[in-house]
Amino acid sequence: MLKLCKKLLYCSGLVLSLGSTQVAHAKPTELTVSVWLPPTHSLVAGFIVPWLAEIEEQTEGRVKPRLLPKPVTNPAGHYDAARNGLVDITFISHAYYPGRFELTKLASLPLTGNHGEARSVAAWRIYDKYLAEAGEHRGVKLLSMYGHGPGLVMTGNKPIRTIEDFDGLKVRVGGGMAADVAQALNINPVVKPAPDSYELLSTGVVDGLFFPGESLAAFKLDEVVRHITRFPGGLYGDSHGLIMNQRAYDNLEPQDREVLDRLSGEYAARMAGAAWGGADAGSLKAGQEKGVEIIEADKALVSAVRERTQRFEQAWLDAAAAKNIDGPVVLAEFREQLQQLDAEIDSRP
Repeated sequence: MLKLCKKLLYCSGLVLSLGSTQVAHAKPTELTVSVWLPPTHSLVAGFIVPWLAEIEEQTEGRVKPRLLPKPVTNPAGHYDAARNGLVDITFISHAYYPGRFELTKLASLPLTGNHGEARSVAAWRIYDKYLAEAGEHRGVKLLSMYGHGPGLVMTGNKPIRTIEDFDGLKVRVGGGMAADVAQALNINPVVKPAPDSYELLSTGVVDGLFFPGESLAAFKLDEVVRHITRFPGGLYGDSHGLIMNQRAYDNLEPQDREVLDRLSGEYAARMAGAAWGGADAGSLKAGQEKGVEIIEADKALVSAVRERTQRFEQAWLDAAAAKNIDGPVVLAEFREQLQQLDAEIDSRP
């Protein structure tokens, strides 16, 4: 009997020892991450990199995101790259998919928000509460949504001071609301990804660019841009979707999925919006020091832009109605959220 007990104790100890060894040497889950913006861009350096570090830290190393040295495909190809498992995590610009993300245009309406962080948090809250069930991001796991600061018009030689100055201008836009606004202002839009902008303007293919302020530094545009006109609330907006391969998300251990969920949603929206929009002021100041002229749109110009672009609000309401969404209620709540968040940011020391 004594020998049997010793044998059982030995076996139990061996099992525990093997189990401890397996835990100690358990291989972490690697998640590949592809970005199509330069590594110095405020969105990458200020959001993606530290956000990935938080995931690894809060999962105690069980999940190790790996930022790939170069993008796996062109910017617009990243949705399919995540859906098909070519990459685990990435982000997309909704503007790069014409006609596909009509409901997300709520976050991009002209003259609506003064801060990228406010636009981002308000956009996520409203999307998550009212718009997610429409399934615009089907095939992938939408982790969060965020946007940039107020959209500007940047030009090489011709300053924009009146509504007539837009006539016939060739301007690079990313698509989406920016393209809609360009057409409404009698601009000839050239739809190209952001990284192509320097070459387009420097070679004279376009006369100007639609961008938020941070892009002046991010893409070294202060070398070719001479004039910037800005509008209260922005001439337009853009939103990004932070997306993940659904199978990679489902295959995470429950405790690690819980961590990722906690670091996604509004948390990621606020972090991304603050990083992206927060770089506007410094970028514009640096541009001014290099001789870039900043023009504040006067009341006549703002009024003319509002008159020409007000139809986009109705277009959004029509898109919402087609999905049985109470558009007026959602739009009113979005604006209320924006107002509160803008005030919150303005009151910070």
